[in-house]
Amino acid sequence: MTSQLTDVLEAVQSFVAQGYDREYRVKDGNLLDLESGSILDPLVIRVDAALRLESGKDAEDASNIYAITDVAIGQKGILIDAFDVFDEICHFDLSKRLLAERQTARALDQDVPSKHGLRKVFKADFEGDPERYILREGFPDFPPCPWGGSFSILGFDTAEQSYVWLVTSILRDSRLIRIPYQGQDVITDE
Repeated sequence: MTSQLTDVLEAVQSFVAQGYDREYRVKDGNLLDLESGSILDPLVIRVDAALRLESGKDAEDASNIYAITDVAIGQKGILIDAFDVFDEICHFDLSKRLLAERQTARALDQDVPSKHGLRKVFKADFEGDPERYILREGFPDFPPCPWGGSFSILGFDTAEQSYVWLVTSILRDSRLIRIPYQGQDVITDE
């Protein structure tokens, strides 16, 4: 099912065409159906396809796409791990299910300087000035996500004051500063 796919957007479109029309997200380590708001039992889901798309030198960037069926109610949906972090943030049972049959392919964006409309920052760039880049979590001004959902985290270049795509190896670097959204500061004339 996934052997010919080499792009995240292409993979999402392929799965949607096959009836995977729900959007799943990982929240607090659990698999959440965004439409119903319900948590899916990892022991009841079936991972019909799992694709890891790697790019960059030594696979320094990767994204994962999962086509999942909730066997209990027969709903099918997609889980996108654009940043290759779910194996670290999912509960063990869910992570084990997601990784069990995952196939790996080389993405076509090997040396492309952008990803999903954002300038791509490679590990070598980060090494030159690690304090320049931060990871923003849950900010309302994120640019639109190309596959229809929304980003939950994005890199930010503090020198250029713009959002960037941080490759996976940077996201796993302990020096990366993570900034959760705290709400808008209120400015008054008083």
